Amino acid sequence: MKVQYIDEYKKSIDSKYKLCIAAAKRARELGEYLSAQKNMERISVIKPLVDVESHDPLEIAFNEIKEEKVTFEMKKKESE
Repeated sequence: MKVQYIDEYKKSIDSKYKLCIAAAKRARELGEYLSAQKNMERISVIKPLVDVESHDPLEIAFNEIKEEKVTFEMKKKESE
């Protein structure tokens, strides 16, 4: 995986912790998609939103976040 710097993601996500969570969740979805595609199965996960030569789900996820194709929103806690 190409070395990328956190400064490249500052306009998309303001916290490195949010960046890690968003990348991990999206990479998990992409892993399921790539696995299903390899086994010729149907799955309801959105295919990669960027064109990259890599088949590494984490690298694809970081590129999607960098190009602002994927965003991260915090859920608001409902008051009891």
